[in-house]
Amino acid sequence: MLDAAQAKDRFRGKRIVWQCRAGHYCAGLVRQCPIGIVVCMDDSATHELITAATGTVFLSGEKTRGRIVDDSALNGLVPLMREELFALLRRSAAGPWVVAAASTTASLRDFAAGAGLPFLANAPELIDWLNDKVNFLEALEGMSLPRIPGRWIRLSATRYAEVAAGLGATFVVQSARGMSGSGTAFISSEEDFQAAARRFGDLPVRAAPDFGDLSVNVNALALEQSVIVSCPSIQLAGLAMLGGKRGMYCGNDFIAATRLPRRTATAVAEQTERIGRWLSSLGFRGLFGLDFVVDPDTDEAFAVDLNPRWQGSTTVLTLAEAKAGRLSLAAAELAWRMGAIDESDLRSRTRAFMEPVAVAHVSLRNGASGPSIVSGELSPGVYSGNLAFARSGFELSDLATDEELLVTGGVPRRGATMGPGAHVLRVACTRQVLDLATLQPLPWCAPVVDAFYEKLALVPQP
Repeated sequence: MLDAAQAKDRFRGKRIVWQCRAGHYCAGLVRQCPIGIVVCMDDSATHELITAATGTVFLSGEKTRGRIVDDSALNGLVPLMREELFALLRRSAAGPWVVAAASTTASLRDFAAGAGLPFLANAPELIDWLNDKVNFLEALEGMSLPRIPGRWIRLSATRYAEVAAGLGATFVVQSARGMSGSGTAFISSEEDFQAAARRFGDLPVRAAPDFGDLSVNVNALALEQSVIVSCPSIQLAGLAMLGGKRGMYCGNDFIAATRLPRRTATAVAEQTERIGRWLSSLGFRGLFGLDFVVDPDTDEAFAVDLNPRWQGSTTVLTLAEAKAGRLSLAAAELAWRMGAIDESDLRSRTRAFMEPVAVAHVSLRNGASGPSIVSGELSPGVYSGNLAFARSGFELSDLATDEELLVTGGVPRRGATMGPGAHVLRVACTRQVLDLATLQPLPWCAPVVDAFYEKLALVPQP
């Protein structure tokens, strides 16, 4: 583990300007890596806890604009706060500085160039190309990896009966781009088909058989000559109690994943390594993630989505690895990019990165059809089994028992406006959340989720 003393020595005094979607993503990193400034979309009381403990400064798009900044505006973050960022760098006695990102953008690269700072991230053009599912699926075919049979169609020019004749009455369609389920629709009737046709219009979508709701996610690290694969998690998706519609991301359970059939877990790891080598051949370096669906009849795993970036699962994985006293995969990426650790050292730790972690988290969403206002007030930190606030904290190591819960991710302030489907709150724990047999939350979860929604007191905006 890169503790504070080692970091000071290994990083040679360098400091990081780090861009991410949600500020709490850095919670598991700040003890292992010298992150001095975080540029993020949201504003949260969690940021104040991290600043008090580590000195890390947060620049928030939401705080600057006085409202939630939509995810599509990530590229506008740095221009929005450019002068403030330059002022921070001028006032800082620390350095030298480098620029890195959980999710890179062209504006961040331009800022680094203008400031004369090293840009330790992939080219935005490469990320944009990788975000196109057409390119990914063609690559799977070229690598002779398993692919779910399907075809690209335009719903506006196709009939439900025609597609159902080839794929069955129930199937799934995905657009070439989308995240967190935004580009996916599940179809089992003419009505569903027509609704999807109105939604996607003339956009091409890929229609494929529906294998059900078991989705496996994995984080990995593509280096110059090797790929480091981490332990998998089961994705929580489409859970009504969390305000999610089918296919919508609602969290991860790393504990449930330890009960996956061996064949499935092995296939996920092997396919991830091969895809990582393909990414490396394109010049991609750093963290990436993959989503797999699993055939319930054969336990065969199929890669369906490539995430060439930090994922929602990366945050809790990083917290759990830090709690276990391990070098986290995310910290390993930054350390390697900054020359604090070499590739051979990381390769020697391959087995350690694959060791399971005891963590799960749920993401409460705004389930309303329109914006909602947070009228309640919630403190970030540790909550007891009876959901009473116990103490402040932002790391998994702040939990004393498996019954305690960590409320850290995106804790919104009273009066914040949350868009429809937005992530409102993330709650982490060290016990299993999902029943792998039913893919439904275990009985203890629902009362917890209900209680946190009650504390948030979301009120639909008129």
